[in-house]
Amino acid sequence: MMRFFRFSPRTLRPLLCAVLLLLLAQLTGCGGKSVPTREGESPQWMGTINDIRNIPQDLMPFARQAGNDKALLSAEEQAEQDARFNRIFFGAWQMKKATVSRRNASAIFRKARGYKHDDVRWTQAEWDGIARNARMQTYPNTRARAITVRNTDLREMPTHTPRFSEPTPDQRANPFDYFQYSLLPVGTPLFITHTSRDGQWHFIECPVAAGWVDASDVALVDETFIRAYQNGSYAAIVRDKVMLPGSQCGQVNIGTVLPMAPTPAGQPGMVNLLVPVKQGNRAALVTSTVSIADAVRKPLPLTPAAVAQIGNVMMGQRYGWGGMFGDRDCSALTRELFTPFGIWLGRNSTGQGRSGFVQPLEGLSPKEKEKLILQQGVPFLSLLWMRGHIMLYVGEWKGRPAIFHNVWGVRVINGDDDNDRFVIGRAVVTSITPGAELRNLYRTTTFADRLRSLTTLPPGKR
Repeated sequence: MMRFFRFSPRTLRPLLCAVLLLLLAQLTGCGGKSVPTREGESPQWMGTINDIRNIPQDLMPFARQAGNDKALLSAEEQAEQDARFNRIFFGAWQMKKATVSRRNASAIFRKARGYKHDDVRWTQAEWDGIARNARMQTYPNTRARAITVRNTDLREMPTHTPRFSEPTPDQRANPFDYFQYSLLPVGTPLFITHTSRDGQWHFIECPVAAGWVDASDVALVDETFIRAYQNGSYAAIVRDKVMLPGSQCGQVNIGTVLPMAPTPAGQPGMVNLLVPVKQGNRAALVTSTVSIADAVRKPLPLTPAAVAQIGNVMMGQRYGWGGMFGDRDCSALTRELFTPFGIWLGRNSTGQGRSGFVQPLEGLSPKEKEKLILQQGVPFLSLLWMRGHIMLYVGEWKGRPAIFHNVWGVRVINGDDDNDRFVIGRAVVTSITPGAELRNLYRTTTFADRLRSLTTLPPGKR
């Protein structure tokens, strides 16, 4: 026989309150799973913290607060930065010989380490096989100028097989392939210094870094090509997954820079781009017409609204170390976010944290750091750096600094593991204490405790 219980309002009210408090406590402990990524519903290993729920995941409110169309740099300063960008970007074509030593280029080949997938370790025999194909005893064996004809991975070793530091059954849940240096966009100038025995890999140097690229993604250039390519008029892609009709490169993303051709007659709202394609092993140029909503003349005037508009394209996108899966990590977000404005930032967070006028934060309490950031930081122009991570300061939210960053997670304790992560895994706006509400936070340490500097752009400013 089923028995029904009746509760009086006096009895029911405290019961409901207790249930509500229990649910809130559970959310505080685990962070919740209520805000999806840009790709849709989040996998169960990805969480949501209070900051993501409570702070707008939209940069436009911060842009309005910062003056919207207010110039963050003078036209003269921005022109200087854009000229600097172009010098660095095309610098590989000025090279005459390798600058990376044989010792440094060969160091990775000595001892096998890490996992290929699941719990399958790299073997020394496999490692030695890659080394034989790399034939580093002949390094450097090539001197040639080249260009990427599609987005290509810059690798630490000449292989597409990954290297993980731990067993990895799901690469999306651990997107840290430590062979991956960066993702080079189509149209990146290169200097080839070495070619593998099978001819399928080139060791290259470029302004981003040095490493191995798949030879099929690269074409050689000559003086005639370089003169046509360096025409002094360049466009930057300002959306992701843009198709370039007539090219071989597939989709291109924010961070891509290509020469402009004359504006097509009778096609208002369109822009012509010169795109490198591969003919044999040589590069040629084709013209591709896209919307001005997808590509703008570089440098785009640097204003809070313009940065916010491009940043919102990245908002909610998944984290990918070094461009893994075509995604961005923290430094790729900031570097590519500033590319349309003609501001060159280096590949990693450490270099970016030293790029402008540096205000040290070490030795200050979290509250003192917050106060200094609010006083000295310039929204959409100041970067916050801690070891291994870079963030863009976007302004104040309810009296506290807000930051835009692509972040993997915050350190937590999980049973006997005191080096676990509560995974955020996407581009978000947070405070400088993301995850402070988590009950298993490691030593109650937040990003604020680890912040080392506030850096205000432009690069070269001291």
